[in-house]
Amino acid sequence: MIDFRYHLVSLISVFIALAIGIVLGAGPLRESLGDQLAEQVEQLRTEKDDLRAANEGLTADRDQLTGYVEASAPQLLEGTLEGTTIALVTEHDSSRTEVEAVEANIATAGGTVGPRITLQSMLWAPDASAQRRDTLADLRAVSPELVPADADDDVTALTGTLARLLSPGDGPDEEVRAQAWQVLVDRQAVTVDGDLVPVDAVAYLGADPAEMVVPTESASAAGERAQALLGVQTSFMLGLVDTGTPAVVSAVTPQDNSGDGILGTVRTDARFRGLSTTDRLQQSDGPVLTVLALGERLRGGVGDYGTAADADARIPEVDTSVPIIGQEEPAASDGGEG
Repeated sequence: MIDFRYHLVSLISVFIALAIGIVLGAGPLRESLGDQLAEQVEQLRTEKDDLRAANEGLTADRDQLTGYVEASAPQLLEGTLEGTTIALVTEHDSSRTEVEAVEANIATAGGTVGPRITLQSMLWAPDASAQRRDTLADLRAVSPELVPADADDDVTALTGTLARLLSPGDGPDEEVRAQAWQVLVDRQAVTVDGDLVPVDAVAYLGADPAEMVVPTESASAAGERAQALLGVQTSFMLGLVDTGTPAVVSAVTPQDNSGDGILGTVRTDARFRGLSTTDRLQQSDGPVLTVLALGERLRGGVGDYGTAADADARIPEVDTSVPIIGQEEPAASDGGEG
């Protein structure tokens, strides 16, 4: 009997608690919780509106600066590349519009466009290893010293040779250069437009990765191809660093970030500190940034420019009163014979 009364009291207590909960939920407690939730929703709505306004403000500022750079390009570029010759290198024909825009801005800056070189898939295709070996054999037949002896693999040897052929410093003579370029063209390692003249600097113009997608390719094959291409690009950039060639890496950045391609790699890897970079190549002011960065690099400066999060500054500042390396005035004579 005691046990029964105990259980009965327990059940009554439970029902009383439920009743109290219902009353409170329908009354002041519900109102309190409702008020708190309403305040939180309003706070979140306000924060969202503030973020939207800030984003719109940043976009407006960016667009305004883009318009300024584009409109002021003739004044900003004047004299920055006077007396220089620039080689343009890319890896895909889809960047033709950007290449032409860079060419026009080089001319505005007083420079001359040298060879326009497009890297070919022979350099990174998995099934082209025999072709790469044959190309290296032909290059060594032209000049054994032309191919880097310490290259880790055939790709590094080929890209190192490319960098040496573009180096403005002491290198192979004109006849050897001409023969080597012919080998690279005949073996379909590169295509070349324009005159193969000595250059003062190199601009690498990276295409939009989306333009290089092969529709019939599987995801794994596409990933392997992208990694192989990045390996070629990276080896080429290291070759430019090793030869001391003034160079700028510019790239199409549709999402306004450097990504994990060659631009992001150069910006985050300490081995490439001697290279300047610019993003937003596809935008109207992008080619202007490329040419300004070339002007700065030819005067010994270096930096990462654009609107991506890892850029150092929006735009390079070129002091044209500083002479281009190699164009310095000779030291005045202390005197002559008496």
